[in-house]
Amino acid sequence: MIVNFRDLGGHSGADGRVVKSGLLFRGTALHNIGDDDLASLEQLGVGLVFDLRALQEADGRPDKLPAGASYRREPGVVSMDEVHRELLDWSVLIDQLSRSEAELSQMEAFQGGIYGEMIERPQAFRALMGELLAKPSRPVYIHCSAGKDRTGVACAIILTLLGVGRDEIMADYMVSAKYPLPDYQVVLKQAQQAGPRIGKLIGMMLTVTPPQLDFAFHRIDEVWGGWDGFVADGLGLTENDVDALRQSYLS
Repeated sequence: MIVNFRDLGGHSGADGRVVKSGLLFRGTALHNIGDDDLASLEQLGVGLVFDLRALQEADGRPDKLPAGASYRREPGVVSMDEVHRELLDWSVLIDQLSRSEAELSQMEAFQGGIYGEMIERPQAFRALMGELLAKPSRPVYIHCSAGKDRTGVACAIILTLLGVGRDEIMADYMVSAKYPLPDYQVVLKQAQQAGPRIGKLIGMMLTVTPPQLDFAFHRIDEVWGGWDGFVADGLGLTENDVDALRQSYLS
């Protein structure tokens, strides 16, 4: 089942143009989808699945790919590839946090820093932009685990490059809060029973809020000196590259 699935098309972009439909899709990981879902992705012509998950997530729950699609994994949060922390089983994670104050404190600090890290170390987003420029007619499915944080920032960056306004970008980002993972309520209840700090932490991990995306854009200004610096130095894009993206993905 693909939860939180949507097409980025239809948003108002630069120069009165509109983001094309049928080229940029987002959603959750594809490890547990059925044949009908795969067939739907094939019918949409998805030619690249771009996975922003950590190595542990991708190896533990490998994507099922639509026929003919290429696959590329680049960690949206680089440090998740570098540290060993439970990423696959909520019950195990909650148990670990319950038994160790140090682990709980570390996890709170880590979770509070992921939006900043995505901006400070944007290698995955640079790679994604390269893929979009290389084959602009190829439909791309972008995902992480729940399709909300790493995917949300990636799509916010794409839409900003295409000239979509911040209010529309935030509205698209917040759609993810309406479509949580199927086990959301069960996991949240289990976390709350383990204690208020754990409940708050897991609750933050299960949804999205406007301040999170606002913080990412704030870090762009702090780290890169503004949007133009982020585009040039963080994403490695020239003005011609941005023009090419708009030519390809706006109608």
